Amino acid sequence: MSPVRFTIWLAALGTLAGLGRAQPAQTATSPSDPAGFVRAVVTAPALAAASRRAAAARERVESSGRLPDPEVEGMTSRMNGPMGERGTMVELTLRQPLPRRGERSADRERAGAGVAMAEADYAIMAGELAADTAMALAEAESAEARIQLLETQLGRLDAVLRSIEVRLAAGSTGRIADRLTVQTRIAAMQLMIAEERTMAADARADARARLGLEPEAPLPAYAAPTAAEINPSESPALRLAAARSDEAAAMMKMARASSNPMTAVGVRFERDRTSMGDEDRVGLAFMSEIPWRGRRYARVELKAAEAERAAAQADATSSQYRIGSSLTRVERAERLADTARRLSSETLERLNAEFDAMIRSAGVASMGESTVLQTVELLEKATEAELQVIQADLGVRLARAELWRHVPADRFPFLDR
Repeated sequence: MSPVRFTIWLAALGTLAGLGRAQPAQTATSPSDPAGFVRAVVTAPALAAASRRAAAARERVESSGRLPDPEVEGMTSRMNGPMGERGTMVELTLRQPLPRRGERSADRERAGAGVAMAEADYAIMAGELAADTAMALAEAESAEARIQLLETQLGRLDAVLRSIEVRLAAGSTGRIADRLTVQTRIAAMQLMIAEERTMAADARADARARLGLEPEAPLPAYAAPTAAEINPSESPALRLAAARSDEAAAMMKMARASSNPMTAVGVRFERDRTSMGDEDRVGLAFMSEIPWRGRRYARVELKAAEAERAAAQADATSSQYRIGSSLTRVERAERLADTARRLSSETLERLNAEFDAMIRSAGVASMGESTVLQTVELLEKATEAELQVIQADLGVRLARAELWRHVPADRFPFLDR
C-alpha cells in the first residue's frame, strides 16, 4: 500500500475510532416531579365535568329521603232540597302523605352510593388521563433519545463519506460504489431522524391536548408510580365496583319498600249552612293504596338489583386481575430492560474489540477490501444494540405509566373541596 493511501486510511479510521467507543444508551429523561404531574392532570379541563358531577352528587344527598309535602284540599257545594230547602257546604282537608316503610333510608343509601360512584368515576378518569399523558411523554422522550443516537450515527457516516471522497480525490483505488452506498445510508438515516422528530412532536401535541394546554405551553415532566405504591384494595376501579354494589343493595331496599302500600293521614273539616243553622263536622282521614300490582313489579325490580350487584362483584374480580397483570407487566419489562442493558454492554465490548483489531490491520488490508464499509457495519450494529436498550427502557416507562390507572383515588384531589 502506498504511503499516501496508508495515511488517508489511518486518518479516516482514526476519526471513526473516536466515534466508535460507544456506551450503552440511556433514554433522555427530564427530572421527575410527581406532584407537578398530578397538579397538571387535576387542572385539565377534561376533569372539570367529572368534578362537577361529583359535586352535584354530594349536593343531592341533602335532598334524599325527604318527606312528601302536605296537601290541602278544599271543596264547596250548594244543596237544593225537595221541600225547597237550600244549603251550602264547605269542606277543607289537610292531608300528609307518608313514605313507604323503609323508603327513606333506602333513598339516603342510594344517594350516598351515588356520591361514591361519582368520586370513583372522577378518580378513574384522572387515572386514565394521567396514564395516557405519561405514555405520550415517554414516547416523546424515547423518540428524542433515538434522534440523538441517530444523529451520532449520521455524524459517523458523514466522516466515512468524507474519507471516501478524499481517497477518490487522491486517485486511490477506492470504489465509487462505496460512496454511493454510504450516501444511500445517510439519506435513509436522515429520513429516520425526520420520522422520529415527527413522532416526538405528535406525542407532545397529544399530551398537550389531553391536558388542555396551549401549543407552546410547557409540559410536565414524565412521572409514574412504582409497583410498591399500588394497593389493589384502594384502586378506583374497585371503589367504583364497591359503590355500584352499594347502589344495587340500596335499590334492593327500594324494591322491597315499593311493595309496601302508600298511606296518608289527614284532618277534615266540614260546614253545612242551612236555613235551620250551621252544622260543623271535624274528622280524621286515612288513605292506603292496595298494592295489587306493585308487589309483582317490586319482585322484578328486586331481581334486577340482584343482577346489578352480581355484575358489580364480577367487575371487582376483573379489576383485581387487571391490576395484577399490570404489576407483573412492570416486573417483566424491568427484567427485559436489565437483560437488554447487560447484553448491549457485552455486544459493545465485542464490537469495540473487533473495531480495534480492524484498525490495527488497516495498514495491511488487501487492495480489494473495503475496510471503511466494514467499519460502518460495526458502528451500525453498535447503534442497533443501543436502540434496543432505548426500546427496553421505553417498555418499562410505558408499563409504569399504566399504573396510574390503579393508584389510590386520593392521589387526585378535588380542586373544589
